[in-house]
Amino acid sequence: MGAQAPGQTIGQIPFDDAFPGRSLGFTHDLHLDDRLTLAAVADLADRLPRRSVIADTAKQPLLVPQGGPPRGALERPGDVIRDLQNANAWLTLLNVEDDPGMAELMNTYLDHLEMGMSAKQGKRVKMRKRVAFVFVSSPNSVTPVHFDIEHSLLMQVSGQKTVSIGRFESDAARRHEIDRYWDGSHGRIESLQPEVAAYTMTPGRGVYIPPGTPHWVHNGPAISLSVTLTYFTAATVRENRVEDFNSHLRRRHIKPREPGRSAAVDTAKSCAMGVWAMGRRLQSVAVGAKHRDSPTSPDGAGY
Repeated sequence: MGAQAPGQTIGQIPFDDAFPGRSLGFTHDLHLDDRLTLAAVADLADRLPRRSVIADTAKQPLLVPQGGPPRGALERPGDVIRDLQNANAWLTLLNVEDDPGMAELMNTYLDHLEMGMSAKQGKRVKMRKRVAFVFVSSPNSVTPVHFDIEHSLLMQVSGQKTVSIGRFESDAARRHEIDRYWDGSHGRIESLQPEVAAYTMTPGRGVYIPPGTPHWVHNGPAISLSVTLTYFTAATVRENRVEDFNSHLRRRHIKPREPGRSAAVDTAKSCAMGVWAMGRRLQSVAVGAKHRDSPTSPDGAGY
């Protein structure tokens, strides 16, 4: 068991045969960016809307299948970050691309990746719904086993951690957990899946994690700060719309056809959810609110 040596840069990832189907390591220089010192991130946390901050205790069991902690529980999350050495906490800052400096950072890195994707897979390959998250954790914290629905690039800025990558032991196990995700589990998994790789994350190291890949994290003896940049593609948007449509059917006690069984049925479901999402966006614009038409996976994760 082992992980690929992370010698390639983020722009070289698309030319690796593992991408986008398997995890792989890479290098970056985010740890040199003054916008990502612990003090700067604490100030960012205080500027963000309260619901953009998730916090929980650091020492979690590996299996917490009931879902993630609530948003917005901390009045001044920056104070917790400034005392992380003693706080026994981890915090996730959601949608930090709403901050102009963080948006610039996110787009600089994802632009490099997208250029490589277009060069390797064709110019029609584009990223959709780019999102950035910052994770800060007290020493020896644990992130329970979970998966995300986006393509994710986890980059270590300070501290050290081990990211373990698993695989679903069967198609039935995968289907069970995907259904649970769309029914509200936030990607938290009920059983520990077989480990296939482990990445030692130090400043300047990163790991690409494909959508739907089980993973879990053990932090080292120092405060950890990391950034995750995520995106969707046309294929993942379509798949997630089908899954979302099916979850609505399950809530009405209708057993839906699984994705991939019928292209025509999948297309109809995807189009229906696209129209619904557009209606929601128009409604939110009318009331002056910002709306994202799919849930963000890291609600239950703290790296």
